[in-house]
Order: sequence, then C-alpha cells, then structure tokens
Amino acid sequence: MLAFEPREPDELLFSRHADAGTTSSRTLERDASDGRIHRIRPGVFGARTAWAEASDRRRAILRTAAVVGTRRDRAVLSHESAALLWGLPRLGRWPEAVELADARGTTPRSRNGVVWRRTRFDPDEVVEIDGFLVTGLGQTLIDIARTRDFVGAVVALDAGVSTFLWNDDRVVARGAGRGALLHRLDRVGSARGVRGARRAVAFADGRSESPGESLSRARMHELGFPPPRLQVEFPRDSGGFDRVDFDWPEFGLFGEFDGDAKYLDARMRAGRPIERVILAEKKRAERITRRWGRREVRWDWRTAWSPDRLRRCLLEAGLPIVRADGVGSRPR
Repeated sequence: MLAFEPREPDELLFSRHADAGTTSSRTLERDASDGRIHRIRPGVFGARTAWAEASDRRRAILRTAAVVGTRRDRAVLSHESAALLWGLPRLGRWPEAVELADARGTTPRSRNGVVWRRTRFDPDEVVEIDGFLVTGLGQTLIDIARTRDFVGAVVALDAGVSTFLWNDDRVVARGAGRGALLHRLDRVGSARGVRGARRAVAFADGRSESPGESLSRARMHELGFPPPRLQVEFPRDSGGFDRVDFDWPEFGLFGEFDGDAKYLDARMRAGRPIERVILAEKKRAERITRRWGRREVRWDWRTAWSPDRLRRCLLEAGLPIVRADGVGSRPR
C-alpha cells in the first residue's frame, strides 16, 4: 500500500491499476510495443497523441507523476523536480530524470529515471503541491542555485524572490527573502556550489517580470555592461505612466525585452489585435524619447540567448561595457 498517493493525471495508465480492472498489464505492454500508447516509464503509460502534443513542462510533470505513483514509500521531490512543481522557470528543457530528496543520508542508487539528491532539507518545510510533496521554496531555490549556472540560477531566483511566486495563473507562495536565502547558505558552509549560489542570490531581483528579462540582465552582468534600473515608470503628460523593463539614465537609453507572449498571448494583449499592440509600443517609445530624451533598444529571445548578439545589440545602441562592479552587484 502506498504511503503517499499523488493525484495521478487522468491520462496516465498504471499496470498496477490495470491488473485490478478490465485491461491487463500485458495488454498495456502489447499496446505500447505496437505504438498505440506511449510508455512513460516501466509500468506507466499514456495516450500516444496526448504525449506527442504535450509541452516539455507537461511531459516533465507526467514523468514525475509516473515515478511518484509507482513508489511504495514516501517521496519528496527536490532540486529541478521541486522547481518544476513550484513553477520556477528554467531555461531549456526540463531534465528527463526525476529528482528525489534523500532524507536518510543513505544515498540510494540512482537509476530508472530517478536521481537521489542529498540535501539538508527540513521535513517541517515540506509542502504539498498538486498532490506531490516537495521541498520548501527556500530550500528548493538554494538547491537549484547550487547546481545551475549563474544565468540559469538567476532566472529561477528572480521569480522566487519576487513578492509572490506565480505558477501559471495562480499565486502559490509568498516570495523568499534574499536575506533568508543567504542565511541558509551560511548554514551549508563551504559545500560544493555555495560560492556560485551566493553570487546568484545576491544578484537576484524580484522586479524582473519574466524569464527573458532575467536572462537578459544576467547576460548583461556577465558581459560587463552597467547595471540597469528595473521597471522604471515615466510620467505621461496626459496622466499615467509608461513603464520600461530597463533604464540607463546616465546613457540616455532604455531597453525592452520583446518576448513572443507580448504579441501572441491574447491575455497579455488584453484582446487587442497584434497591430494595435505594436502601434501602442511605438507611441510609448516616442513619448519617452520626446519628453525624457531616451533612445530605445529592443531585443528578443534569440538575442538574449546569445552573449555575442546581446553584446553587439547593446554596443550599437550606445551602451558601453564598463569595469565589473564586483561579484553580486545589484540593479538599482
């Protein structure tokens, strides 16, 4: 009998359930071999079409449900698997393996799509999200900050230290404080990854409103550009404000990260056609330039991903590379 039963997605088929019903586990195996269903892991299957159409994040959640649903003991998700359930952003694809916290310090063998992680998590901080047990937000942030590179860590940390952490369209937690995260790192001592995690936590800023903005400012920092002011509001003559992602007043420049969602997501467009959104962006830039004397520079995901492209984009806009401000310098 399972000690913990997650809410298994309806599209998953388990051999242990099949043997108690009208469909046998042998039938599921035969259907998987014939390509009629998709084998997610031994003993767990899903509809072939649904799997083919699922996003990378959705597939990772299904793999997680498949692992947890076939375990006989209590499983606590950690590291990237915990970040997945918390809704913390990640650059690139989610790992194929599901990461579980090793609470006993016995270092079980990692195999069959499961990776055991030794982490000093507090059992009292473990929370349930959508039927899964995960390490607390603070511990999850520290764990992934110690294992991701600087840019990848900043993308998650910016989301994790904002006022509220959002997962899709819902608030799942209050953000973690940077001071509390640094205190956690002090308790870890000089263990592997702590130095890099400390640098990323010190740099984190909850005012970044998207993974693309976080990626951009982390790249700027690594390239040696001056730190921007974030989410700056420029008063309009007619009332209200024009807000920009990045601002360098000393260089007469403001910057905008142009993610696809701004134009393609109907919710972000507030029902407006794409042409209206583009026109509104153009008029906003003209207002800021006319009244505040700022030039505009814009870039997209392709540019933000590439240090060379982002360097060239910002240099051509007139932003100089300056001497590094030091490890952990923060935007103003």
